[in-house]
Amino acid sequence: MHRALFVGTLLGAALLNAGCQDNTSSPAASNFTPRPVYENREPEGLTSRLSGFAVDPEAYFFNLAHCAPPGTQCALPPLYAEFSPLFQRSVVRGALVTLQDTVPDPVTHMPPAPAAPVPSDAHGLWTMEKVPTRRGAPYFVLSVPGPGTVANDVQGPFPLPPVPAGNYLTTMTVRPVVPAHSACVGLEALQMSDKGILDAVARSLSAETSTSVTVADLLNPAKYGGVTVFWLYAPGFPVFRVPADSTTVEASSGRVFHIDWAPPGALPPPLAPLQSARGFFIPPGPPAASSKLGIIVVVQPPLMGPPANITYTVKDTLEIAPGKGPRFAFQPLEIPQVPGIVTFAGLQVNSTVPTTTISIPPLTTCLPGQ
Repeated sequence: MHRALFVGTLLGAALLNAGCQDNTSSPAASNFTPRPVYENREPEGLTSRLSGFAVDPEAYFFNLAHCAPPGTQCALPPLYAEFSPLFQRSVVRGALVTLQDTVPDPVTHMPPAPAAPVPSDAHGLWTMEKVPTRRGAPYFVLSVPGPGTVANDVQGPFPLPPVPAGNYLTTMTVRPVVPAHSACVGLEALQMSDKGILDAVARSLSAETSTSVTVADLLNPAKYGGVTVFWLYAPGFPVFRVPADSTTVEASSGRVFHIDWAPPGALPPPLAPLQSARGFFIPPGPPAASSKLGIIVVVQPPLMGPPANITYTVKDTLEIAPGKGPRFAFQPLEIPQVPGIVTFAGLQVNSTVPTTTISIPPLTTCLPGQ
């Protein structure tokens, strides 16, 4: 603001001086008129204000799945918005949120360590007041372990069972943030727990190998080279989060797992050890071709050299009609392999069927190119 007023004052003075000149006498050019000069009145440089919500995606699905008896439709729409009780019961209070820079240090050639995290408030809202404004290389929102708790006490229009509590893990949200404006709003800091999807993967590996595999093992770089969780959502309005059924992900590296869900305790006794506290599990036997919930986990083997980018391709296993091609599509993604953390990609796939429905852009800002 100060910089704009300063330059505007100089421009105004120049125009005023020009308007007072007597063109009939044609005087010599004046050296008195000040020229507009750029002066940075903000010594620290321009900054952007980033804000968003810390959200547990497993808790959101848990609330949605328990919203109505099996086989019936929930009275609440699947709105991923702050006025929805389903969303309000899924925010994480006291979550610790920071940013992971992607610009490497010129000396170490490694990305710099994240800044000190900020906590989310009682409504799951977090704010970073001064992030350097820039274009080009993005940041990624990074959630780090802390005392975060899911908002189980929020009351909805009807009772819902509490979401089983767990410890939150270091989670990087795959959504580039380019703070080229004064404010970036609606950003997600997704929180993955050790009582849900990843616990189902660990339980499946334990049963397969007859050894104890834990979620901590999956995040141990000496044992695994990284974990990426995809949750694919059906096309539609950005605030609707409906799982894209019968989808999978092909990866240039790593092992793919397809995740299923049932109400906790509903599986028959032989399958009970495979189910996490939040209801997620991987059916035994030959691997499924897809996930009916759009939940896919890719586990990388231990690194044998420098980490590289992994190419992921979303696939729809169902067709619009026989011979008419898949229903959904999404461009391939290249995501860095980062051992020791959970990389979470919540993606809304695109429809391959032409539509006349008005397209509404996502309610977030500071995407690349904006």
